[in-house]
Amino acid sequence: MPPPPHAFMRPGNIGGLALKNRIIRAATSETMATASGEATDELVRLYSDLARGGAGLILTGHIYVEPRGQYEPRQLGVDRDEHVAPLARVTDAVHRHGSRIFAELSHAGSQSLIPEIVPLAPSIVPNAIFARPPVEMTESDIGDVIASFAAAAARAQRAGFDGVHLHSGNGYLLSQFNSPFANRRDDRWGGDAERRARFILEVYRAVRRATGADFPITARLGLADAVADGLTMSDGLSIARQLAVEGVAALEVTYGVMTSYRENIRPYAGVSRLRAIADGMLHRSFSRPVPEAYYRPFARAAKAAVDIPLILVGGIRSTELMDDVISSGDADFLALARPFVREPDLVNKIAQGRRGPVDCVSCNLCFLHEGIDPLRCWRTPYAMLQHVNGHYLKGFFGGRAAR
Repeated sequence: MPPPPHAFMRPGNIGGLALKNRIIRAATSETMATASGEATDELVRLYSDLARGGAGLILTGHIYVEPRGQYEPRQLGVDRDEHVAPLARVTDAVHRHGSRIFAELSHAGSQSLIPEIVPLAPSIVPNAIFARPPVEMTESDIGDVIASFAAAAARAQRAGFDGVHLHSGNGYLLSQFNSPFANRRDDRWGGDAERRARFILEVYRAVRRATGADFPITARLGLADAVADGLTMSDGLSIARQLAVEGVAALEVTYGVMTSYRENIRPYAGVSRLRAIADGMLHRSFSRPVPEAYYRPFARAAKAAVDIPLILVGGIRSTELMDDVISSGDADFLALARPFVREPDLVNKIAQGRRGPVDCVSCNLCFLHEGIDPLRCWRTPYAMLQHVNGHYLKGFFGGRAAR
């Protein structure tokens, strides 16, 4: 007798958009755009492969909405009308294979790796990961960025995206405004929790006006900061409730401002000692295993606070865990990033009977090449591991500023 169907392979719905399953390809940097931020043939192939591989919904890597918001070299942009036609090639390829795709819209804030950019931030506060001093945004800057999010969303809609995903997590600009650690202002954009939340609400409202009532808008939301004196879970849930009232279609929960990228992109998630040995990672065989689904407590808290779909991301590495999360009601959708780098056809494999752990071991070698080489799994073939050198290792273990 065949095993019962997975709970996460049932159809789902986000903002009125029907999805064939509850597996989402989470956003991750591609380093595949042109120097001016336009989509390339390489990027079209990446998203075509992901769609062909069975994911119900694909979130792009974060796309900058204005030039000052660019995070890294060869990042995708949607800050100019000239970007619409190349992006339409991406959405056409995804739709041809029966999947859906949202554009993740972002502004790097103080977390820009582009030397020519003077980073913007709500306040001049040192960034633990990016050792670059920002300038404090003026009222005019704030208005310009809000307008840039709206214009970018309208371009994404014209390019054929099925929705947009606002990036308000992991220390980027939207999450900086939410944080009492990063936002020290005492004006209408900061000073208390209500005023700090104003920026993301105004961004959402501007995007909604630009795209119309029926266009799905979702968000990655940092529910709490990983820094002292940062955003508390209580205030993060308050922002989630306000976004739900405004009409956001779904929330993906994560950290806000962080002290290290390892707090969000945790290495070796779900890898047992035996698995570490089998995959040639002897150095991990003596370490305590990193649990799967490290944002599950965030998802549970948000699920109890809002009556909209919840997306769980972070260290989801086995079909058993996926079933448990969906069956328990802790989340409605599952988002995976690194596993799809190694196995773009992961969902099709599961549909064909695949059980147990995914192939990805969260070694983070793909992350070490971010902004340097196009996205790929550097463990396949195994010979690719020789390309990992001291330069990349220093960049990871020393923080992003060391790159």
